[in-house]
Amino acid sequence: MSFRLDTDPTEALRKVEKILLMLRFFRRFPYVSGAWPKYEYLKPWIVDLRPATVVDVGVNHGQFLHLATRLWPGSRFLGIEPNAAIAAKIAKIYARDARVRIEACAVGDRDGTAELYLARDDQSSSIHPPAENYYDDRAGDAIVGTETVALRRMDALLDGFAGPMFAKIDVQGAELEVLEGFGGRLADVAALVVEAPFEHAYVGAAGFDEIHAFLTAKGFSYEGSISQLTSKRTGRVRQQDAVFVRKGGA
Repeated sequence: MSFRLDTDPTEALRKVEKILLMLRFFRRFPYVSGAWPKYEYLKPWIVDLRPATVVDVGVNHGQFLHLATRLWPGSRFLGIEPNAAIAAKIAKIYARDARVRIEACAVGDRDGTAELYLARDDQSSSIHPPAENYYDDRAGDAIVGTETVALRRMDALLDGFAGPMFAKIDVQGAELEVLEGFGGRLADVAALVVEAPFEHAYVGAAGFDEIHAFLTAKGFSYEGSISQLTSKRTGRVRQQDAVFVRKGGA
């Protein structure tokens, strides 16, 4: 007897788990303007944080920001999105919310400009060009254009924002450059969740090992992940939302 396994069955199980979370919390955190909240952030230790500032680097359609503004009503929020059209949409949603500031730019380890590679699936857009194996699990995706965007360091963007901070970083391969751009303000970050890839989907992008080494050298402890993305074909982990907490902090 023989059988053939073409896809990883845990992919379907993860979707069921997220649907159950959505059903449990949808009245409190509803679908807002094009984005379901990132329910995987509803962990007690995250919910119980009291950050003065919440930083969302890679807002996209607000999947995390919409949730965060409800979790922490007393915090200030800095959302950063390089796609100008999406940033304008999010800024319009929060135009009357004095707690929220939206910046339309990319973030890196220097000030200047960068080319943003626009993907058909805008969640995959990046300031790093796609590598050959980008398409291994993205057969239906494609780069549909580029646009020149402003590139800013985080320490400049954080002027006027106080610690302690909670940061979420999801920038498709530019995560280490974002962290380097915090400069001395990284000391104000109590905890963060950063997308850390194991695949090489973008040219010149840092992976989990480099991100882990950088943050542990800066006084953070790695505490696992709140979610991970696996290959639909092989089941290997492509990336994870890695949790880092400052030692003696959160």
